[in-house]
Amino acid sequence: MSIGYGVKIIIEDTGQEFHSLNDWGLVIGNNNYIGTPIQETNYVTVPGAFRNLDLSEVITGKPVFKYREINVLLGGLKNRLMWDNIISEFRNYIEGRVVHLIFDNDLGFYWRGRVEITNFDRVRELGSFNLRLPMADPYKYDVFDSEDDWEWDPFDFEYGVIRYIGPLEINNTSITVPKGNMETVPIFIIDSIISESLTVAVNGTIYTLEEGENRFPQLKVAGETETVLQFAGIGKGTVKYRGGSL
Repeated sequence: MSIGYGVKIIIEDTGQEFHSLNDWGLVIGNNNYIGTPIQETNYVTVPGAFRNLDLSEVITGKPVFKYREINVLLGGLKNRLMWDNIISEFRNYIEGRVVHLIFDNDLGFYWRGRVEITNFDRVRELGSFNLRLPMADPYKYDVFDSEDDWEWDPFDFEYGVIRYIGPLEINNTSITVPKGNMETVPIFIIDSIISESLTVAVNGTIYTLEEGENRFPQLKVAGETETVLQFAGIGKGTVKYRGGSL
């Protein structure tokens, strides 16, 4: 078993959280718990050709990843008579639920997926089981989104990106969203519009904003290049998005 490494488990719909090591005394016992992302592919057989025609990126112009498996071996030393109750309690908490996993060695990101508990085994006091997300999202997500106050503790100075935007006093304001590894559609939450109208322009395309939540599926940020959001008008609001990485 690994020494001292665990995983925080957060239940998505309730926000309830606990830590495998701190709360249960269970450490991670495998190294390859993050599986390979599965890409969406489309190969067409062409009669007489020596290879298939690869149409995987025709629509998007880039690779599209669908899911990956996460399979964490957890184990520890307990009274051997307690193990059946421990597994039952663990299942009562999270079996079949959508959870977020934050690993101790990667505190700036979380993985998301529906969980199952498998392969319980016990040899005297030593017990182990697999915490498995068979269809986890392919990307890990930033723990903090653009609305959250940035904190030093989980920040990775080599790979992390500060995405905090916070409340906006919009007055023909320009905002630059840093590039990233996962394109995402931002939500413009407009609290008030003081001018006659309020718009945001990206790469020459103008989108009209209304009070409340505004989302435009074709407008994406945090891709391979930085994105400039150019507002026209006066108002108050926020821009909410969350970055990610493979």
